[in-house]
Amino acid sequence: MILLIFFSLLGLVLLGILYALMTRPSPGAPEGSAQSLFVAHHALTRLQQSLLAPDTVERIFSESDVAYVATLGRPEIRGLFLSERRRIALLWVSQIRSEIASLMRFHRSHSGFYANLSFSAEFSLMAGFWSLLSVCTALQVLIYLRGPFATRSIAGRAVQTAGQLCELAGKPISFLDSYSGGLQPPGYPKGHVSK
Repeated sequence: MILLIFFSLLGLVLLGILYALMTRPSPGAPEGSAQSLFVAHHALTRLQQSLLAPDTVERIFSESDVAYVATLGRPEIRGLFLSERRRIALLWVSQIRSEIASLMRFHRSHSGFYANLSFSAEFSLMAGFWSLLSVCTALQVLIYLRGPFATRSIAGRAVQTAGQLCELAGKPISFLDSYSGGLQPPGYPKGHVSK
């Protein structure tokens, strides 16, 4: 029975790889790749400079805030604080998932235009994206059930993994870093700089 489950899962993984390879556009037709490039660059810089920044993570999961609110001695304030902090933490994880999904779409369809990645590098990158999305989903469930302060260590590990994945995912678009001061993806309001 265990072998049947193992081979079924292995078959599903192989089918997923085959599907990803079949749906990837040919290198000769980069339609829409410029917009995808800008969106991916924006997602990457937003992750690295804002969402995964150590001070952002420390502030969201800071236990000193809970200690301060507890000193007030008012249970209704503490309950409201915990509810709002849970909502903020869930929104933070949701934004990370969104930016990771954006990077994943870019790498699945357009990264071959900008970098010649080996199959093993692309496979490990896609596996990293999928595992990080799974970790984000688990983190959202745990934050919802137990609150952000009980999930602090898991969030820290997820941030480390996401940071490593961002470094690997940023290699195909690293040439944009020198131009990023004035670049912005299509559809973003004027004056919004992707930093």
